[in-house]
Amino acid sequence: MFTQPKIVTPKKQGERAYVTFYYNGKRLREYNGNRLNLVINPNQCSTIRDQKRVLTQLQFEFTKALNAGWNPFAKLSELPSLQNALAEVLAEKLSSNLCDLYKRNLKAVCRMFVEFVPKIYLNDKCDSLPLSVVDAFLAKFQSSERNYINRRRCLSTLINEFVRKGYASFNVVKSTKPARAKACLHIPYSKDQLNTVLEFLETTYPNLHLCCILTYGCLLRPHHEIRLLKIKHFVKDFSQIQLSGSENKSKRIRTVYIPLYIKVLLEKRLDGISDKELNIFTLTKEPYSVGYFNLMWGKAKTKMIKAKLLEPNQTIYSFRHTAAIGVYQKTKDLHVLQQLLQHSNMIVTLNYLRGLGEINDERLKDVLPEL
Repeated sequence: MFTQPKIVTPKKQGERAYVTFYYNGKRLREYNGNRLNLVINPNQCSTIRDQKRVLTQLQFEFTKALNAGWNPFAKLSELPSLQNALAEVLAEKLSSNLCDLYKRNLKAVCRMFVEFVPKIYLNDKCDSLPLSVVDAFLAKFQSSERNYINRRRCLSTLINEFVRKGYASFNVVKSTKPARAKACLHIPYSKDQLNTVLEFLETTYPNLHLCCILTYGCLLRPHHEIRLLKIKHFVKDFSQIQLSGSENKSKRIRTVYIPLYIKVLLEKRLDGISDKELNIFTLTKEPYSVGYFNLMWGKAKTKMIKAKLLEPNQTIYSFRHTAAIGVYQKTKDLHVLQQLLQHSNMIVTLNYLRGLGEINDERLKDVLPEL
């Protein structure tokens, strides 16, 4: 428990200004930023105006550190080295309920970071890691904005855990240069194209066909929701799918209604199978690997583009995008679409539609007020 840091200015000439707060009932006075490894010295300022500005900065930095979990009483000798802290945090992340792809990315970034950072910093405390080393590491991934963003995000996740545990007073990754990925327009399917593509997949890639039609008809995510579906998830004669919070991205219990055209397919494929623990694609207790549908799509895509059934920017997710546009055009209700897509809030859904080109600045002209 701690109180918010407050600025105390000197009442007599010769006294020093400081920032004070209580931590676990004990009062602390901080005259500079040394304990946070920051060069902030308000008492070295030559004017009162400059001193007030630097004191405000000192107050802000201690407030930020305390809110992030910094413990001013943690002994430096008790803190783990950077390498040990990375190993500890990574192990916790790998044992948590995160998707396989994210765990794999965290593991890869941690391995590459340990190989890159000089041993003098790996064997030192977490706060000793300089910004220049982190900048140089992230510079290796500037082949594309998306690659840089993903690597930076993974590294920041690990360092954030240092701050939360009190191993570091601040997240040095947040001081690195951010990047913004270029928007990529997802091309939906037309009605005729949708039927043609699904018919092709049904005759040549039945597993992929079932995945794509579930993505379209139930608006589930293909790789981390549909791929892992078991027979036990289907209830009421294949009319519903029920997922627990750990089985879908929203982390909430989710009930999905199944359209009749999908129900017929499921009955034909799964009727008579008694073991409810079997995966609906492998018909064993083990699912396909996380990259299975991408691999199948890559093979099917080559054939479909050659047959002029598909455009290059259309993917498995284009089925979900097509469905989202269809629901919005039918209802004009963002709340309904948000519930079907299981987005965390309506802003995510609005940005989703903008990314698909369904809502754009041109359409806003029609709703401008008239005089």
